[in-house]
Amino acid sequence: MATTIIESTPQRIVVSLTPRRWNRLLKLERTYKLARTISHSMKQVESEPAMTQEEAFEALRAL
Repeated sequence: MATTIIESTPQRIVVSLTPRRWNRLLKLERTYKLARTISHSMKQVESEPAMTQEEAFEALRAL
């Protein structure tokens, strides 16, 4: 692995990464944030009352 800990304090850890590994970590972080947003949205949807098709269209038009 191309990860080296350069400095470690109780508040911060400084590491050395290859650009490829850094880009992969950024992509994983974005993916995690998107999955979390979707998960929270699904919980909101489940807690809302069911709508008929007409009610759904009216709600969308009101946006």
